[in-house]
Amino acid sequence: MSLFLLYISGASMFGLLACQSVPPASRNANEIVVVPVPTSAPTKDDATVEKLLDAMEEQGRTMKDFTASATMEKFEALTDEREVRRGRVVVLGPTGKDREIGIVFDELIDSTGRGSTDARRFVFRGGWMSEFDPTKKQVIRRQLAPEGESFDPLRVGEGPFPVPLGQPKKDVVREFIVTIGTLPDAPFFRSLATVPPVAGSAGAAGVTVSATESPLVILRLVPRVGTKMARDTAAMSIILDRTSLIPRGVEVEAVNGDKTRVLLRDGRLNVGLDDAARAILSPPSTDGWKIDTRPLNP
Repeated sequence: MSLFLLYISGASMFGLLACQSVPPASRNANEIVVVPVPTSAPTKDDATVEKLLDAMEEQGRTMKDFTASATMEKFEALTDEREVRRGRVVVLGPTGKDREIGIVFDELIDSTGRGSTDARRFVFRGGWMSEFDPTKKQVIRRQLAPEGESFDPLRVGEGPFPVPLGQPKKDVVREFIVTIGTLPDAPFFRSLATVPPVAGSAGAAGVTVSATESPLVILRLVPRVGTKMARDTAAMSIILDRTSLIPRGVEVEAVNGDKTRVLLRDGRLNVGLDDAARAILSPPSTDGWKIDTRPLNP
């Protein structure tokens, strides 16, 4: 089980120089000359991506807190089965090692459509991720960073939840190719497809919403060849509110065809945490529970 995204930030859309081998007629036919191929001119979409990701990077630096209701769907391509969990997500603090993340799921809907109570809580704090299972009265504590070492759980290429949220633009450029995408064609996101536009509203990135334009913007991230993400992940789609840049959903496509989708509702940014949200970040009483501690390998 892994945590999922909350704030995405930056990537530059400048193209990489390519080259090709050409045997010129004026030279020996066996001689190879490397000729650079010019990159294409920046497009309107390239400029939009730049503006959005600049704004998101700044938002990640200044974020104090975030809460939202969360629904997660896991689809297995091999069996064509789906599992849905519902709960709430809480993030406290800006990008960095002191950021705290909490997720609680309290409802499970299996592949037959049958619902049941299956409470799970995940808390990341101080380099450790703790998974609480009240049904089994069990805690699994996994150390994700050496003691005292600076560590951001969402940092791309480093964290256990490799989503480029609130990250420096240079880091995202190194890990992903970012383009403007489209809303994933899945019933899970059907409610987002019907969100009405709000004409004239201007987003944090200066992207104005027209009377006929969707108030959502979708970024598609494809891991670059040779990166850690590329081993298992084919692509990610990040769905954002065009005006506030608050995340509304995510789809992660695995190389094997599996998909994990997250739908976020009632997202609230920098309005403070209520008692219920703070309780999600606070570990429950574990007296009499089995505690499984898994430190980093020496």
